[in-house]
Amino acid sequence: MKIVFRKIPYTKSSFSIEVEGLLCDGVFYKESNKISLLDFQVAGKTPTECDRCGVLFDLCVNENLSIKICDGVSDSEDLDIIECLDQIVDFDEIVYSEIASIKSDYHYCEECKNEEGK
Repeated sequence: MKIVFRKIPYTKSSFSIEVEGLLCDGVFYKESNKISLLDFQVAGKTPTECDRCGVLFDLCVNENLSIKICDGVSDSEDLDIIECLDQIVDFDEIVYSEIASIKSDYHYCEECKNEEGK
């Protein structure tokens, strides 16, 4: 889903996107003329490779995320802000990027977790 930045409303609007078996439900709204917020939850199971043994397993995800989006270049010191340089907010790209970030963390299958605890 893509939306022109200036058309994002000040009232909360809902969105829902499914990516790689994960459901992303949340709201988006404009906080100021230049800043919009995305507040959403990522939940579900997605196939992930164990970082120890390489076995593919289903990773259970349940995370709440809040992302600031700036129309143009940000003059803020805040490093957790996405700059929207073409005035188009691409929700799919943002959600996919956040899921990739979650999956890039270290994850172990149950067998490797149990071996580590011994």
